[in-house]
Amino acid sequence: MPIDAPAQRLEAHGSALADEVYELLAQAILDGRLAAGERLRDVEIAELYGISRTPVREAIQRLERQGLVEVAAHRYTRVSTPDESAQAEATEFIGRLTGTAASLAMLRASDEQIAQMLTELDAVIDACGRDDDRELMTRMVAFHRSATIASGNRLLINVIREVNLPVQRVVGGWRPFGGDHERCVDSFRRLRAAVAARDEVLVEQIVREQHPLA
Repeated sequence: MPIDAPAQRLEAHGSALADEVYELLAQAILDGRLAAGERLRDVEIAELYGISRTPVREAIQRLERQGLVEVAAHRYTRVSTPDESAQAEATEFIGRLTGTAASLAMLRASDEQIAQMLTELDAVIDACGRDDDRELMTRMVAFHRSATIASGNRLLINVIREVNLPVQRVVGGWRPFGGDHERCVDSFRRLRAAVAARDEVLVEQIVREQHPLA
């Protein structure tokens, strides 16, 4: 199994231990160390990390709920294989969530938080103008993270945090407007102006336009 054991055995207990195993496995799936179709065996993972099988099973169940792992009872537990429809659905889903978060942020953000979001949008616009897709996605994630925190809605924050890793995996090759950088620059300039004006309706509309329906 191509995942690395930590430098030290895991020391957490109870649900915290299951969370730690989840993070390790999810990250290995996200960066490709655990490839699509690869089998996951709770006994091997437990031995690798020097823990019991219970937190491993809990972590795998969470991965299954998020679509990162597929399980057939008494047959296999393996890393799932994303398809094109999953990418479209994930893009639609995250656009609806982040649109709501950004709208709430316009109502609740401090002046300092608005300034931070504007700085992040400047970086998005710059990356889009330079056709730097990797930097574009990094900066988009940073903006939406700041907007989500500024929304002040703990349930929304927790939901977005929970789906972050599975969504990253499924939409890995996605780019706003199919890579049309001219439309991208125009859209994010409009979004920047809407954020500066704290226009919650327009902010939500633009974010959703950037994440079209499946």
